[in-house]
Amino acid sequence: DAGMVENQATAEGTTPNQSTVSDLSDDNSNVEDDVTITELCQSASIALIKVGTFNDEDQDGCSNVDETISYTFTVTNTGNVTLTDVTITDPLVAVIGGPITLAPGETDVVTFTATYTITQADIDAGMVENQATAEGTTPDQSTVSDLSDDNSNVEDDVTITELCQSASIALIKEVILQDADDNGCADEGEILFYTFKIKNVGNTVLTNIIITDPLVTVNGSPISLQPSEEDATTFTAEYAITEDDANNGFVANQATVEGTTPLDNLVTDLSDNDSYLEDEPTIFTNFCPVIFNEPGISLIKVATITDENENGCPDIGETILYTFQVQNDSNVELIDITITDPLVEVNGGPISLAGNAIDTDSFTALYTITEDDLFEGFIENQATVEGTDIDTGEVVSDLSDDDSFLEDDTTLVFFCPDDPAPPIISISLEKSGVFNDDNGDGIPQVGETISYAFNITNTGEVILYNITIEDPLPGVVIEGGPIEVLLPLETDDTTFTGTYAITQEDIDNGEVINQAVVIAEDGYGFEIATDESDDPNDPTDVDNNDDGEPDDPTVTVIPNVLGASFEIFNGVTPNGDGFNDYFQIKGIGMYPNNNVKIYNRWGVLIWETNGYDEGVNVFRGESNARATVEGDRDVPTGTYFYVLTFLDEGNLPEPPKNNYTGYLYINR
Repeated sequence: DAGMVENQATAEGTTPNQSTVSDLSDDNSNVEDDVTITELCQSASIALIKVGTFNDEDQDGCSNVDETISYTFTVTNTGNVTLTDVTITDPLVAVIGGPITLAPGETDVVTFTATYTITQADIDAGMVENQATAEGTTPDQSTVSDLSDDNSNVEDDVTITELCQSASIALIKEVILQDADDNGCADEGEILFYTFKIKNVGNTVLTNIIITDPLVTVNGSPISLQPSEEDATTFTAEYAITEDDANNGFVANQATVEGTTPLDNLVTDLSDNDSYLEDEPTIFTNFCPVIFNEPGISLIKVATITDENENGCPDIGETILYTFQVQNDSNVELIDITITDPLVEVNGGPISLAGNAIDTDSFTALYTITEDDLFEGFIENQATVEGTDIDTGEVVSDLSDDDSFLEDDTTLVFFCPDDPAPPIISISLEKSGVFNDDNGDGIPQVGETISYAFNITNTGEVILYNITIEDPLPGVVIEGGPIEVLLPLETDDTTFTGTYAITQEDIDNGEVINQAVVIAEDGYGFEIATDESDDPNDPTDVDNNDDGEPDDPTVTVIPNVLGASFEIFNGVTPNGDGFNDYFQIKGIGMYPNNNVKIYNRWGVLIWETNGYDEGVNVFRGESNARATVEGDRDVPTGTYFYVLTFLDEGNLPEPPKNNYTGYLYINR
């Protein structure tokens, strides 16, 4: 601390006469007495570390105005002289503590502290950065100082305390009707007035805030909002109600608000109708009732017999007067309205009809009754009306009804009961099936087929047209047809065929049962006759529809199907665990007159018995043949071959095959 060490020595000696002589030392001369001075190096220095800690006083996980940062200071004497009057100054905060004295190498971490209150500008910047200065006085009254660092004694970086930025915005869009006619509900052409409420729900200032809306043009200039600040007056919009809106009965839409953060990022929000926390569209529904304006048209066709002979019945050569009533089903004007009818030529038109109007006298038609009509027993037909929307050009149409604008029933004229008896209209279908043993092995397998033949007869007195067959059996494929024309009493047995691939369920059932339906039309395309198929091989002849024709379902037997109780298992594990300990032939007891042989893979017979009986006389993996070497009769693990033969026992049930063969696996 003094910068030197100074001192002086004394030399003494005794003379012969015992007197004493002495001298004070000099630093470089025998004739002087200067003190000896040794100068010492003085290296004064100081270092400061400043650390900031954010205090989340409201514990919401993010920084807010008026929350604080606590600063701690670590000051160290990094020189070799004592420092006195050590102080810390900071342009950002008032530092509490000190002054202190520090010996060389000494560190102080507790004396100096400071607290800083966060401002909005700090949050917008996303941080607080600053630097403190430490000063101390050396023994020679000079001053040493150091700018603070954030974590090191050898650097001078500023201390940066990062602050959380949570930028967010919210929008509410509300609607008010400007009810021009004061009728309490919205009409086409009236105005919807939209107001917008915006709130800055984040912790940063938002600038350049604007609102966009796909439905309307939003009025209002960009604004800025402080955190938690709201604006409910800047932005507005108006919307004129359209015809489509009135027809729909509602107007629904959403606006979008966006703002710019201090870091030039964008935040957005979809509007809600009443809350800053949700994003539901704003829906206006208070519309006045309107007439549906979609174009539509309806037609009624009425038949009146011109009974020239006044017998009260339609007769050959007499006429039917058809009259037509046309209704415009909307309030849109329809033009170019015409009526067409496949039976008659319609007179009148084209006409126009105002909205919701009805025309009853513009269109008529006459039809002369023929012998064919009398033979048919009735006259049936339907007309079609078409009209054009005057505004859009859209063409609308409707099939006629006999008495209502809301239905589309055909118009029918029947002949009197006293007239010659109407012709008989009937049809008959026979369906027969044959199982195809496609691979010729005598045993039915999944995927083998049944072929169906169809015999169709017109059993009535009327020509039948467009004859088709429907068969509900899943998987059946019907080919051929339709039969264009089938004369009375004519039979067709070649047009239609059917193919069906059998399933395991069919095999288990031992048969396939199903029934087809034949459908015939008249010359106008109307269905007039149907019949459920009959199995010609079934003498039961049940008549389901009382048409005098039998309607027995077709039963196709699948031959050579063993009962569900007969099954041969091909695995043996003779280990005494009670499972597969012997060669199991389920149901063998039904056929006691049998023979079982088992061969090894070289064709050597190793086991044989007559009267194989489940659980009693069975093969358990032991040889009983003489060819086996005496001693151990257990046959080894491997593949073997079995032959099961059934013998005729007269009246006992017989399996479908005399012999069954296959591989048998033994695993020890």
